[in-house]
Amino acid sequence: MNSVASGSTVSALKKLGRKRTTAALAVVGALTLSLLVGSPARADSTSFDIAVGTAPHDIAVSGNGDVYVATDSGVSVIDAETRKVTTVDVGGVAQGVATLGSSSAYVSVAGKAGAAGSVVIMNEATVAGRVKTGANPRTVAINQVTRKVYVSYSYGITVIDPWAEHATVDIPYYNSTPRSMVVDSSRNRVFVPTSGGVLTVIDGQTNFKNVYVLGGGDAIGHAVNTRTNEVFQTLAGSYLGRPQSDLGIVEDSAHASFLYRQDETFGKVAVDSWTGNVYVESTNAGGSSSIVLVNPATGRKIAQISVPSEPTALAVDSTRHRTYAPLSRGGVSVIDSSNTSSVVRTGVQPVAVAVHEYTGATYVANQGSASVTVVQSADPRPVKNDFNNDRNADVLARDGSGVLWLYPGDGAGDWLDRRQVGQGWNVMTSMVTPGDFNGDGYSDILARDSSGVLWLYGGNGSAGWLPRVQIGVGWSGMTAITSAGDFNGDGNLDVAARDGSGVLWLYPGNGKGAWLTRVQIGSGWSSMTDIVGVGDFNTDGSSDVMARDSGGRLWLYPGNGAGGWLPQVQYGQGWNGMTALFATGDFSGDRKADIMARDANGAMWLFSGSGGAKWPIGSVIGQGWNGMTAIL
Repeated sequence: MNSVASGSTVSALKKLGRKRTTAALAVVGALTLSLLVGSPARADSTSFDIAVGTAPHDIAVSGNGDVYVATDSGVSVIDAETRKVTTVDVGGVAQGVATLGSSSAYVSVAGKAGAAGSVVIMNEATVAGRVKTGANPRTVAINQVTRKVYVSYSYGITVIDPWAEHATVDIPYYNSTPRSMVVDSSRNRVFVPTSGGVLTVIDGQTNFKNVYVLGGGDAIGHAVNTRTNEVFQTLAGSYLGRPQSDLGIVEDSAHASFLYRQDETFGKVAVDSWTGNVYVESTNAGGSSSIVLVNPATGRKIAQISVPSEPTALAVDSTRHRTYAPLSRGGVSVIDSSNTSSVVRTGVQPVAVAVHEYTGATYVANQGSASVTVVQSADPRPVKNDFNNDRNADVLARDGSGVLWLYPGDGAGDWLDRRQVGQGWNVMTSMVTPGDFNGDGYSDILARDSSGVLWLYGGNGSAGWLPRVQIGVGWSGMTAITSAGDFNGDGNLDVAARDGSGVLWLYPGNGKGAWLTRVQIGSGWSSMTDIVGVGDFNTDGSSDVMARDSGGRLWLYPGNGAGGWLPQVQYGQGWNGMTALFATGDFSGDRKADIMARDANGAMWLFSGSGGAKWPIGSVIGQGWNGMTAIL
């Protein structure tokens, strides 16, 4: 077999919106999502500083990786590909910034004293519009589902609706300026804390507000778990002259359920949406600062990690389970998944932080040195089905003549231009993409030839292949081969295969391109017409498998994380109308595992996973896919 790959590499952060390329694909074998697979966490290292406008004080990163920095000079936009900085005059001091989608940002701009403010709409480094707000606007928050924009101003909130030509609604407050806002996109609610334990909850559908008093202390910070939709609040107060603070879950009603109390002063809060753990800034009576890690399921403290000085901000990379806390005396504390803290250098007076979880890059705005420090994760683990190393899931397809094509995903459920990456692949009777099977950081292919030999084609990270390696013989007796993610919980990627009698076997990988001893994990699988490894489809932390039976019913078989199963769940019926089912990982870019299917007319459907029991609505992402003989 002669594998051919182009010498060029798709840039790590391609701008979205390229025209769609369609082709024809069919399924052989099945795939799994193992979004991030790699070695245990190590300390992060500072890559470089980038000069921006004067006195930066807020920062946000868009879906395509562009960074927007609110400064006294205007808005500084850092291009994700070139790192070029463009500082745009927005007619005043940029106050707060939030991003929407792949390339848009909304920036609040304060006017003259007592005058109305505005929000500038940015499309990359171009001002695309301006909307009036109340006086002295500050914080900006966005519901990524409804796309409504919320801007706090003196004694009120302005709501901007992009779907209604950016029409605005003002929601008056009372006697204070909102400190911050957090959006629960799932329930379409906005939570706004102020002093005295006062919390305002805005109904995003009607803009109706309810004002609650949740205790005698000050509501300091709020954070939302985007996976479970839980909203957490820190409430700082005192008891018998001593500081005493609470961490609670805010319910969409007149109270909060308190989780954890400590005789220290709580402040900022952030949550790891995948583990569910909550990180809380805490200061003791002596003035020493720390980050308290709380398990909300038990209400117990997991750890308390000392930091050198008071954090000025707090952000979590839920993908790599790292927490970033810029420090008032300089530097950023990085807490890894083992709850070990290290301090990474920043510029002078770091005040804000933003994380781009797909690339692992973290951006810290330094007010005192007019710069942004880029902190790159030391072990950015590979994305499943990312063959060109741009951190987006891709599709591989074999046509009838044996040519192998790469269809790069754009990270948002669409395609970049295809490229040929091999030929002679029609001798293969099964092809599987397990992820990084040999542990070198790049996605690989496993392929079985007509004599039953199993080959490993290691990816080179540039849409090409390393010399193939034989890793098995006698695989011709298997009627289905699928990747299984880390099914047994040992940190390495595995493969599942069904033999002629319907027994399902797990072939555990050793993390270096070879096998451990196989284990039987099921029987009676002969009735299944498709077996598809879908990764962690139900977002419980364990790899799962889907199977379609002869009656067209689709079933989820959730893994238990230790090489066994939880009870199966039916995900609909009528799937026998699909001529191919496959899973490339997170193709839609929402960090949840997806399913793709080809119908009898050759239309390709994307079913973007919801991360739970709710089956997603499908959308057609291409036509003419029935000419291909394999998809992976």
